[in-house]
Amino acid sequence: MKAHGHLLGRFIQEKTGELTAFFVTEGLIALILIALILVLEGLDLTLFWVAFFTPFLVFLVFQVLGYIKFIRLHQFLTAVDVTTLPDFPDSSRLGRDYQALIFELNDNSQKKYQALAAFDKDLLDLTKLWTHQMKVPLSALDLMVQTDRLTNHDVENQVVELDNYITILLSYLRLQHTATDFRFETFDVADVVHVIIKKYANQFILKDLSVSVIGSWQITSDKKWLSVAIEQLINNAVKYTKTGSVAITLDHSIDISDTGIGILAEDIPRIFEHGFTGFNGRKYQKSTGLGLYLTQDILKKLAFDIHISSQIEKGTTVHISKHIPVL
Repeated sequence: MKAHGHLLGRFIQEKTGELTAFFVTEGLIALILIALILVLEGLDLTLFWVAFFTPFLVFLVFQVLGYIKFIRLHQFLTAVDVTTLPDFPDSSRLGRDYQALIFELNDNSQKKYQALAAFDKDLLDLTKLWTHQMKVPLSALDLMVQTDRLTNHDVENQVVELDNYITILLSYLRLQHTATDFRFETFDVADVVHVIIKKYANQFILKDLSVSVIGSWQITSDKKWLSVAIEQLINNAVKYTKTGSVAITLDHSIDISDTGIGILAEDIPRIFEHGFTGFNGRKYQKSTGLGLYLTQDILKKLAFDIHISSQIEKGTTVHISKHIPVL
């Protein structure tokens, strides 16, 4: 009973405007009829009461029906299962508009949920493989300690590998947020390349690989994120090159060429796909396939294009240039 009283109070509150307009109108009708009675003596009062109460009775029936509809709609909305989204009982124009809006919100929510579920699955798969890869340099360090073959060069090489894996994962997670804040500044790409080469100096020395940096390129971009992308490419060049050299040429573009094992022609079209490792990644390094995906994602956000050409046992060349919009 208390609940019905509360609902009736809410209904009357929502109908305040209609009730006010009706009673003001009834009051005006009453005043007009009273004035007529005073002016026209002998006027039958029955007509007065009929003219006064007929609109009131019609209005009362209309409001009772409205209240019944209000109660049914309230009961429907409080009992409905939101996972099924049944037909909205209000067939009015606004009711259909609300139902369309609800369906649109549901579709939008489903898309966001599916995207989040896909991201969670990708992240879980990535974390499993990433964890496995992290164990490789850790196991190598542990073996060096047990066999008393721990050297500064070997330790540094394994630490660089660990650092690269951590960088990949953290950069991947940060890029998933659209709120990633880029900080643009003008700098020479050659400076970025030299810092990365210095970081990988031990790998170059260990494999007896020569490295050269030719030219320079002044650009305005995010230095930190561009460094992450270039580092992944240089890391791949060192990783998949057994003998020979790595050459970086800067001339209004970035060209990274190596004399490594190369990439299968059928793998090149998919090389930037999320989780795609290709033949080399599966055979030689058990790669996560995330490095090149991350690189392309970064370069795309920074308005760069990337293209890879390769020949088996001859080497690979990566070409990076500023994106030119097609008019």
